[in-house]
This record gives sequence, structure tokens and C-alpha cells, in this order.
Amino acid sequence: MALGGPYAFLRELAKQVEAKGFDAAWVSETTQNATIQAAVLAQATSRIDIGTNITLAFPRSPVITAMEAWDLNEVTGDRFVVGLGSQVKRIIEERFSADFDRPAKRMAEYVQAMQTAWRMERGEDVTFEGEIYRVLRPGLGGRGRASERALPRVYVAAVGPLMTRAAASYADGLLGHPFTSDRYLTGDVLPRVDEALAAAGRDRDAFTICQGVILCIADDREVAVREAKQQIAFYGTTPNYQAVFASYGDEELTDRLRAVWRDTDRDLDAMVAAVPDEAVERYAVAGTPEEVRDRLSAIEAHVDHVILGGAWYGVSPQRLAENLWAILETFGTG
Repeated sequence: MALGGPYAFLRELAKQVEAKGFDAAWVSETTQNATIQAAVLAQATSRIDIGTNITLAFPRSPVITAMEAWDLNEVTGDRFVVGLGSQVKRIIEERFSADFDRPAKRMAEYVQAMQTAWRMERGEDVTFEGEIYRVLRPGLGGRGRASERALPRVYVAAVGPLMTRAAASYADGLLGHPFTSDRYLTGDVLPRVDEALAAAGRDRDAFTICQGVILCIADDREVAVREAKQQIAFYGTTPNYQAVFASYGDEELTDRLRAVWRDTDRDLDAMVAAVPDEAVERYAVAGTPEEVRDRLSAIEAHVDHVILGGAWYGVSPQRLAENLWAILETFGTG
């Protein structure tokens, strides 16, 4: 389950996720630091996995990220998953003053650099020297002695073929973007993963695929549908996601939504009106609790874990909280 919100409520939310029988709690990095959120969740739980979906990779040194993940994995008793994401070029360059060139190659080297740092902590005589990143020496204390420590798990968020290949070649798992469809997953993502794993000589059983979904629940079905349309409209303006629309022959929606976004100065009502009802059925799960319970099966059948999270674009704080509790009650088993 994807969590977020004020720190005053985050600990209690994490406790509820664990009590309700979920397998993991995931935090994002939009307005709050993912590592600090994960540390809060770690203190509030004892069983479930704690993961970041995502930690922004490129604004950070891979060794700094590796150190944080190493410590959080110790604190949680090997329950931590560091999920890395590239974000988009303009955000990385214009907000974080970091480089974004060759993002898939950069991510592949980033993961390898992190894994090298971890292996140094286990006392191994290893180095890594890529074109972008290098790890040539251990920390001030020298090579570690934690030879029995498990390496943290590192997953990579991927949408396109190059980043998917990087994830399947070097990481422990893939974080599928919540803007997806069953056809995009089975026709594009999974074949790419299988091809990359085979090329790297890796076993599918040792690679974890986590798939997010846009999940909106309300007693008033129209409220849930509108929120799903808002989120679809927001993601749909990005050309990188046009392949998701193309899985159902809706690729023209990208240009339509971009035009509405531009011509109406991001008017939310106009954006919602531009998203047809059938798009909600294809790219989200929205409705009353009774309506959504069985709607995840088309995704669940093909992946290892489904990450449940709601729409956030244009959604009020009250509705964010209501949707979160509805997910807990609808899909919890405890």
C-alpha cells in the first residue's frame, strides 16, 4: 500500500497497514524526503516490508543512497527496499540542479555503484568504475566486517524499454508506474523484462515485479471516477506515457489532453471532460468498495505484488485521507 501525508499521521497509518494484513508500505518523494518517511514507518512496524517508491536517484550520490539503505535495512531487520526513480529531465535539472543525460545508463551504473558499496561493507575486495559513476575505495573505517549481512533490495521504477532493461539487468525488482493497463503490462512491460533477464542470464524467480495502480474508492461512484479522470488527464499529458494509451488504441488522447492543458491553462474541469469514461475502465480502478474489489485481478495475475494507491492530482486532502482509509477497509484482511 502507498502511504503519505503529515508525519503526525504516518506512524498510525503504517500500524494500520500492518494490522490489516498488507505485505508492504511504500512512501514516495514528492514533497517529503523518502528516506525519513521510511525511517518513521520502520519504527512503527515489525513485520511488513518498507519501501520507497520512489527515492530520486540522480540528485544523490549512489554511495550516499547506499549508506541510507544499508542503515535502514539494519534498522528494519532486512525489511527495507530502496526503490529508485529517474523522474523527468526538467525536474532533475531545474529543481535539483543535477544531470539527466543517458538516464537508463545512468540508472544501471547507479545500481551497480550502490551494490559495490554494500559489498564493501561486507568486507569484499571490490570496486566499480563506470562511465558516469565510480566507487574505488571504502569508507574511512575501511572495508566492513558484516560478511553475514544481507544486501538491501534495490528496485527501479521503469516505464520505457531502456529503463526496463536496466532494471531487469541489474536490480532486484521493478516498480511499475501506476498509469498502466492490463494490455500494456502483458504486451509491453513483461516481455521486455523477460527478454532482459534472459540476456543477463538471470532467473525470473529472483526478480520481483511490483505494479502500481490508480485506485479511487468512494461511496459516491462519480466522485471516484472523477478523481481517476483527473489523474489520467495529468499523466496523459506526458508523451512518455503515450504507449500506455496505445495499448488500447487511445494514443490520440495524448495530443488531446496536451491541447486542453495548454489552451485552458490547466482547467481541471476541462481536463476531466477530455477523458472518456472508457479510459477509466482501461487505465484505473474506480468506484464503490463493492465495485473495485474484484477489479485488480487483471493486474494481479501477472505480477508479484500490486501497490495500492489513489489519485492525488487535484484531489483535496480530505478525499486523499478518505480514499486511503477506504483502501485499508476494502482490501485489508486483518
